Amino acid sequence: MDEDLIAFGIVMLLFLSFPFITVLSITGCVAYSRTKTWDKARNQRAVGLESSNGETNRLVTEEVDEESDFYDTDDEEEHNKAKAEEEADKYLTFNQKFRKEFKKVWSGKGKGDVIKQKEREERRKLAKAVAREMDRRERRKARAAAKAQSEDLPAYTKA
Repeated sequence: MDEDLIAFGIVMLLFLSFPFITVLSITGCVAYSRTKTWDKARNQRAVGLESSNGETNRLVTEEVDEESDFYDTDDEEEHNKAKAEEEADKYLTFNQKFRKEFKKVWSGKGKGDVIKQKEREERRKLAKAVAREMDRRERRKARAAAKAQSEDLPAYTKA
């Protein structure tokens, strides 16, 4: 009877801990893949710097920031925060970065980032639409002014 009770307890413990273990393993896999990508990019930059230091004739290419035009101050603040975090992450080890990514994944900050990204895209689309409409209005005013100016001139008649 005691062996059956112990076996039942072990099975129930495994059965109840399975969902928690599954969530932890998925979170760990996501954090590991993000950390591995970060580490690979960091190593590529290091190799690029190493190879460019040995050459006498090296080409220096500046990174062109695609999002240099900010439509909102929130965008600029988030961009500056991301740059500061990226700068701070340069000195982290793989294990430290993994723990940081694991905390981010566990706390679910990705959902908030997705929502912010959608809002940012909507603001950009709205800003572009407003800019196009303003251009249209300016062109209409210019055409109306040109038409009014042309009406002031006498009509051309063939002699």
